Amino acid sequence: MEVPWRCAARLAWQPLRKQRGTLGAAPADPMADDALESWLRDHRAAHPRLDAAWVFLRRAPRRDALGAFEALKQEWLDAVYAIHAPSVAATKLQWWIEECGLARDGRARHPLTQAVFADAVARAIPPSSWNAMFHAAGLQLEAAPAADLSAQVAQTGALHGALARIETALWFGTGAGAERACGVAAVQGAIAALRNLPMEIEHGRTPLPMALLARHGLSQGALLEDTASRRAALHGQIGDLLHVLDEADTLSGPLGLFRGLQARLDRRALRHAARAEEPLGAMQRPAGGLPATLDAWRAARAWHAAAQP
Repeated sequence: MEVPWRCAARLAWQPLRKQRGTLGAAPADPMADDALESWLRDHRAAHPRLDAAWVFLRRAPRRDALGAFEALKQEWLDAVYAIHAPSVAATKLQWWIEECGLARDGRARHPLTQAVFADAVARAIPPSSWNAMFHAAGLQLEAAPAADLSAQVAQTGALHGALARIETALWFGTGAGAERACGVAAVQGAIAALRNLPMEIEHGRTPLPMALLARHGLSQGALLEDTASRRAALHGQIGDLLHVLDEADTLSGPLGLFRGLQARLDRRALRHAARAEEPLGAMQRPAGGLPATLDAWRAARAWHAAAQP
């Protein structure tokens, strides 16, 4: 059955085209700086899981561009996953497509795109990379339930992998290999779906593969109830996710600071949840304290080591 928002979703990734004007960074603007800091503060408050990483980014020369991209990435993911109506999500994605087109021409309107595209490395990333990401975002709005974990990781990998390729180019240059970042990002998409299980179901998505649901006699709605069958299914998914995350982390290529920290926190959460009687609560437990700080320090060390010429 064709519904109106499907057309909107397909149209939401019209390719970026270079527009007339002078390509380059906009002059410094104190008001724009204040607006950027406001967005970054809001992003950090809304996503405290990665807050420890910001300490290690604070004095980086490219802190504004790298931090703004992290917040911008989340804006795009929220458009895909957190907006209930796909037609509204498609409209928001279309606005971001137009904004990135303007930003490449030095005419960004949003503080986050202003900060990202003021960076010479960001401007060197080809339009095809941004087009591929928005294309994948539009397709994700129509994604069908995955049959098994392999299909689920491949499905999430289209969008999350496209974001990881842009992210790797921004953090390490356009010549850096993104195989590891793409692999880790694909698994992280499935981990996020598990962690956000109630919201996934509320939005009509299935956070567990259909084969796993069938194996445990569960329906999509039954996942909202804490039963022995749900716990068994979650434990099975957690064990599989931990395995594929470990495999992805052996691939070649560097991870940016936030991606590296998220991988460490995800692995820690999966291991804890695998041992927990109620695994969903363990997955959703806030990350913080000394372990998170040490993970952020290790992620920062790996980032700096990979960034050295």
